[in-house]
Amino acid sequence: WLRSPFLVAALFNGVNFLVALFVLPESRKAMKGRFELASLNPLAPLVWLWNFKSLLPLVVVGVVFGLVASIPGTIWVLYGAARFGWDPVHLGLSLSVFGVSGALCQAFLVGPLTRRIGDLGTLMIGVGFDTLAYVLMGFADQSWMGYAVAPLFALGGVAMPALQSLLTSQVSDEEQGQLQGVLASLMSLTGIIGPVLTTALYFLTREIWIG
Repeated sequence: WLRSPFLVAALFNGVNFLVALFVLPESRKAMKGRFELASLNPLAPLVWLWNFKSLLPLVVVGVVFGLVASIPGTIWVLYGAARFGWDPVHLGLSLSVFGVSGALCQAFLVGPLTRRIGDLGTLMIGVGFDTLAYVLMGFADQSWMGYAVAPLFALGGVAMPALQSLLTSQVSDEEQGQLQGVLASLMSLTGIIGPVLTTALYFLTREIWIG
């Protein structure tokens, strides 16, 4: 049973693959033309991005989001066990609260918020809740506080869809794929750098102040 979570994840990925293959329509026609090796240059998308000056501040915000988002994923278990004395059951429950809250916020809050106050307003609200959640988590010293803060992290999650909407509105339909590729590459880099910085900071400072 130790392998069951991975097998379930593989099953869901297989379902996603079948849905994409047989159900989802192709949104764009394939571009005809000769394949060029220069298109494989990993730095070319960054040069392309540099030409869109209006995108750069938003991309920087996205990179910061990626770095910040690596904190819970990297040290939630370590911090919960050290700060609150959580055992595996409590750790699992806290992550469940986090996940369910996030799903509910994405499903029921993002759309209404963006329609009412716009993408930028939703982005600012998300950043505000995320900041509040991290501050409260840093000072929390009771087990129940960790559970109480988890929904605030979920509310902070409304910022990323709003940011994506702001980014996509800056480029044409033909450039959406290139933009998403650049963003995916940058998020992958933050996924590498973020956990390294987070764990290093945590272990360097936990004896001084664990929060």
